[in-house]
Amino acid sequence: MPDTTKEKKSRKINISGLAVIVTSFAVLALVAMLILNAKTHDPELLSSRGDVGFVALKDYNCVEIQDFDAPVGIKKEYTFTLPDNIYDDTYLCFYTVHQYVQVYINGEELYSLKAPKNSCFGKTVGSNWVLIPIYREDEGAETRIVITPVYESFKNRQVDFLFGSELAIYKDRLSKDLPQLVLSIMAILVGLVFVVVAGYTQFRRHHGKGFIALGVFSVMLGVWRITDTRFTPFMLPNHSLLTYNLSVSMLMLGMIPLMKWIEEFFDKKGRKIADGFCIAAAGTYLIQMVLQITGTADFRQTLFCSHIMMAIGLLLAIIIVISEHKKYSKLPFICVAGVAADVAAFYIKGNSSGLLFSLLGFLLYIVILGIESLFNYSEQEHKLAEKDLELAETERKLTERRIASMMSQIRSHFIFNVLTTISGLCKLDPKKADEALIRFSRYLRKNIGIIEEEGLIDFDVELEQLEDYVALEQIRFEDMILFEEEIETKSFKLPPLTIQPIVENAIKHGLVEHNLSGVIVLRTKRIGDNVEITVQDNGSGFDDSDYERSDSVGIRNVRYRLENMVGGSLALKSIPGEGTTVTITIPVDGAAI
Repeated sequence: MPDTTKEKKSRKINISGLAVIVTSFAVLALVAMLILNAKTHDPELLSSRGDVGFVALKDYNCVEIQDFDAPVGIKKEYTFTLPDNIYDDTYLCFYTVHQYVQVYINGEELYSLKAPKNSCFGKTVGSNWVLIPIYREDEGAETRIVITPVYESFKNRQVDFLFGSELAIYKDRLSKDLPQLVLSIMAILVGLVFVVVAGYTQFRRHHGKGFIALGVFSVMLGVWRITDTRFTPFMLPNHSLLTYNLSVSMLMLGMIPLMKWIEEFFDKKGRKIADGFCIAAAGTYLIQMVLQITGTADFRQTLFCSHIMMAIGLLLAIIIVISEHKKYSKLPFICVAGVAADVAAFYIKGNSSGLLFSLLGFLLYIVILGIESLFNYSEQEHKLAEKDLELAETERKLTERRIASMMSQIRSHFIFNVLTTISGLCKLDPKKADEALIRFSRYLRKNIGIIEEEGLIDFDVELEQLEDYVALEQIRFEDMILFEEEIETKSFKLPPLTIQPIVENAIKHGLVEHNLSGVIVLRTKRIGDNVEITVQDNGSGFDDSDYERSDSVGIRNVRYRLENMVGGSLALKSIPGEGTTVTITIPVDGAAI
């Protein structure tokens, strides 16, 4: 038995979903492979002169010295002797976080790191790698390193001193931070794609704000995590303070776009609460910024406020979901849970290095969201296509009804006017009335099929019909009406009874009502991609502001049929005492034979 349409559609959706699932696993496998490959050495390599490498110095003395001028009242002094086996590419290297540094070799100060004077960005120096080149003549030199913590929480932070090749230290740090770097870059790229695609959708279809917020959150999440690795100071050695402020700002503000995305799943009341949280979070950041600039408290000292706001946001989201008693997609809360897990781990570890919960949660969310969207995409597109076809068919039928109604008005109006003309002749001149009746019967026999036409007709046919009509009117009004033709082109089509209502208006309103004799001129010509038809009279004319008269039922019907049947247009211009000109423009595409 052949498959039904529904079964085929279901099979198509399943195949699409399976393709997305397989592709997603392939991408995740690629990422895992790259990370594992960077951490392992597959080939066996024998080299008698390999990389110099590096070692951690453990033989040193550490003394804590009280210094009331220091930010937290103490500083630590480390002393040791440099090794004897110094190669050409050898560095003394160590990592500091919110700590001032002074390095002395044989009593000479070679390196100093401290906050700039009168800086509005606080007293921190961010995270830094201190790299001191060591020469052969420094073998066995006495080294003294003074490290001053900027904040109380960094008083007991351990410092590891590395001695060896600069490249080896780079490679070691990169291998340790590679997972976080890769995931951060992926989050940034995914976010940019979301912002661009959703922004285009918002511009064209006026929806997609939620996905713009999700994209912004992804970018902010990626920037936060990529600027929070120990490898980042290697990439931006002279911008450690900028890197730190950027990182902590992304953390402080990141909950705002995330909450704006989540509120798409809430009802009106829940959205108001979410918006209130966003205002509070932004206000908190502005207060933190003021405290930072005025020197009252640094970002690092007020970071707990941002963590509290994150906890409040998570709690509000949970409360809204429970109170509204509705089934929501739990996917967005994977992101919230990831951020919350990173914050909790930060307080447990004492630092944020290597925290990947937020990145993993978000990327997992994106993969699942993509699978869900692809499962529903085919069905939605099918429904939209059906709806578009229904709307198009409804619009077509409605247009046909309107045109048929207008044609009916024109037919009855035309026939009534001709019969009125014959009736008048019966009283004034029975002989002419008999002649007119014969002509009218011939006219009806010849044109009854044209009057019933629903599509376009050749201009030649329309012209013959018009000439018969004008002849009937000339029988009645004798020398009052002169009709001239200046025809340059006949190779086009137009809706039936397009020109007659215009000529009828010219005779009735331009000449007869005012007891005037005049000339009516019909012109056709080709102008570029259009055919232009002009009906001009030298009758009484009228003021263009008299819209009721200039836009009569007959004119409105002709204009509507031109616009809907051939994409044409009708323009009217009249000058009192000089006459009226009606110009019809028909595109060649819709008019050419």
